[in-house]
Amino acid sequence: MKNKRIAALIAIAIFTFMTSLDSSIVNIATPIMAKEMNVSSSTIEWVISIYLMIISALIMFFGRLGDIVGKVKVFKIGTIIFTVGSLIAGFKLGFSFLLFGRAIQALGAAMTMSNNFGITTEMFPPQERGRALSILATFFALGSIAGPSLGGLILNTGNWSYIFWINVPVGIIAIVAGIVSLPKDSPKNTNEKLDWYGTTTFAAFIGFFFYALMQGQTQGYTNPIILTILTILAIAIILLIVFIAIEHYVKLPMLNFRIFKNADFTMGVFSALLAFIVGYFFSILMPYYLVNARSYSAGFAGLLLAIIPLTIAFFGPIGGTLADKFGGEKISIIGLASLTIAQVLILTFNLNSSLWLFIVTSLFYGVGMGLFQSPNNSVIMSSVDKQFLGIAGSVNSLARNFGMELGVSLSTIILYSSMSFKAGKNITTYPVGQNQLFMSGLHIAFIFALIFAATAEIITVTRFVKSRKNR
Repeated sequence: MKNKRIAALIAIAIFTFMTSLDSSIVNIATPIMAKEMNVSSSTIEWVISIYLMIISALIMFFGRLGDIVGKVKVFKIGTIIFTVGSLIAGFKLGFSFLLFGRAIQALGAAMTMSNNFGITTEMFPPQERGRALSILATFFALGSIAGPSLGGLILNTGNWSYIFWINVPVGIIAIVAGIVSLPKDSPKNTNEKLDWYGTTTFAAFIGFFFYALMQGQTQGYTNPIILTILTILAIAIILLIVFIAIEHYVKLPMLNFRIFKNADFTMGVFSALLAFIVGYFFSILMPYYLVNARSYSAGFAGLLLAIIPLTIAFFGPIGGTLADKFGGEKISIIGLASLTIAQVLILTFNLNSSLWLFIVTSLFYGVGMGLFQSPNNSVIMSSVDKQFLGIAGSVNSLARNFGMELGVSLSTIILYSSMSFKAGKNITTYPVGQNQLFMSGLHIAFIFALIFAATAEIITVTRFVKSRKNR
């Protein structure tokens, strides 16, 4: 029985890694893809954003669906859809077809991400649950950061299609392992109904919100179309207000807001959101720094970017073990301190910076994410009652994916806006031949990343102080 649980955890962990990996693996390929498909650097970011948008829009819905029809059933279907989407995305049939493939991938990813923590929580006894959940958290963080490095290595030996096609054989192996090892769903209450009004309104909010951000990035905020963009953003805010009202009104809401009365849960989720925003500032902007500004090959840049995921792979499990011994709050604080130091170091980067500075910065990044994610996830999941475990897992996953999407949007918006302001003209792509202009925009972007990291640290310290007073 124990071996079967371990096999099931491996299958879940593989898909946790792959689905989070595909949120960032295309990052280093975007300059090549943009050139090949003749689109701007800001437009190609839709390949990343559409994946994260669909996951964020649907992840709570599929978490609720799993509670009704069975988490394992939804997870298994999601693994098949994700693998098929990966196959489709690899065919070079134009930009629109690529976005279609990414949308299929995202649909499957939302189905697996929304139920992986819930399945693991139900599958493992309390004395083994914390370690199992920390393994999933490590695989998620590892996948979300490993993308650029693995993508660079793949590009060094093949074209960008293999970035997606690598998922197909691995996905098939994981699907077979899941069919053999995953437990059967326990009988569900089929009389429960889905919150279609809440689901539709929340999905519309995500769509309008990030469409407005991406259009602002693509068109530029000095463009006359800015009034239209602001109107779309206003509609998104109205939809969010309507969603909150619906969830307070319906009998069986998709998101029960009572869970946010738990301060440890709320602060933990918000810290995770900020940490993943910071992680994606690095994931999105560093490939441009290494490949465009420093003129390194994609393969060498991939090797440099591999430092962070390798460090996370080493320190993630250590973070979980230390959290069990000393408490998740303490280890989370140490992790965020390391992440904050990394942002300070990036502000010293220039076009002639030593590779050792980049390596040391990456180590601080990896140690920070590794020591923060697993302990913080443990605090989040252990702070809620059993009846809220399902929605807690979905909200936790939503926070990470929402953070990634915000990281994609905010990092590029700040970069291009600051370059446009300094150049006195609208810039929506890498300024070829103007590397110093890029560096000025990069520094401004990471000033914001530093603020986000410091805010997450303050929140986590506050949570620790508060929990000590309550003991």
